[in-house]
Amino acid sequence: MTIRQFRIFIAVASSESISRAAQELYLTQPTVSAAIREIERHHGTRFFERINQRLRITEAGKELLNYAVHLMDLYDEIENVFQNPDAVGVLRVGATANIGSFYLPEQIAAFRDAFPQIRVNVRVGPTEKMEKMLLDSSLDLAVAGGIFHSPLIERIPLFYERYEAVCAPEHVLADRTVTLGEFMEQPLLFRERDSGSFEAFHAAVAQFGKDVEPAWESYSQEALVEAACRGLGVTILPRKLAEREFAGKRLARIVLSDFSFRNTFYLVRHRQKFRSSAMEKFTEFLLRNLQQIPSGTQDPSGG
Repeated sequence: MTIRQFRIFIAVASSESISRAAQELYLTQPTVSAAIREIERHHGTRFFERINQRLRITEAGKELLNYAVHLMDLYDEIENVFQNPDAVGVLRVGATANIGSFYLPEQIAAFRDAFPQIRVNVRVGPTEKMEKMLLDSSLDLAVAGGIFHSPLIERIPLFYERYEAVCAPEHVLADRTVTLGEFMEQPLLFRERDSGSFEAFHAAVAQFGKDVEPAWESYSQEALVEAACRGLGVTILPRKLAEREFAGKRLARIVLSDFSFRNTFYLVRHRQKFRSSAMEKFTEFLLRNLQQIPSGTQDPSGG
C-alpha cells in the first residue's frame, strides 16, 4: 500500500462515505472507490461492508485502521522533522476536568518555557472521551483519572488526590462525622456517569454494597458546587477545589467515619502509538514534575 492509499483508507473509514472522503481529499469519487478496491484486493479481505448504500467498516478494517493511523503519524513526523529540522511539532494533550483546572495549566506553561518550539494543543473532557480520542489518535497522550477499559491504553500512575465530602454550611450534615450510609441518604450531586471521578467513586462505594443514584448529574463541576452551596444536596470534591470553597465559607466539610476516597491520576497513552520527540519530552517533563507514585505501583482508583 502507498501513502496515498493509506490516506484514502483513513478518510473513508473516518467518514464511512466515499463521497465525503473524496471531498475531503480533493479527489474524484471513482479515484477513491478504485483505491479502496485495490486495497481490499491486495489484502484479500473486505474492509468495508456496503449496507443500504452506506459503508460500514468491518472488524478487519478496524484493525487495519489502527495500523494506518499510527503509520501516518510516523510518516508525518518524519516529514516535519526533516523538512524543518528546527521544528519539533505539535503535541496534542488531553485532560480530565480536575487536571485541566488545577494541575495542567501550570505544567503546560512551564513546559512551553522549557520547549518554546513545541506547540501544545489541549482538550479537556471526561475520561471516556479521552480514551476514545487516544484510540483514534486524536490525542497523543492524556493526563486523567478514572477507569480506562481498552487493553490498548497504557497508564503510568502519577499521583493520588483525596476527595472531600461537602455540603452547604447550613446543611444538616455540615461539620458532622457521619457514616457513608448517612451521607448517601442525602440528595447526591455528581459528575456525569462517563466521568472518571464518577466511575471511580461508584467502584469504591460498591465495595460497601452501596450504589450511586445522583439527584443531579452535570458535566460542569462548578454547577455542582453552586448546587451544593444552595443546599440542594451533598457531593465530593477534589481537595484543592474543596479547600478553596472552605476558605470562602461557601461549603462545609462532612467527615465520613467509615470511608475515604482518593482518585489516581495517570499519564495515559496508546501502547502502539509512535512516540514522537515532543511526546517523549512531555512525558519526561510530567514524570519529573508530577509523579509521586513509584513506578510499577498498582493501585485501584478508589479508596
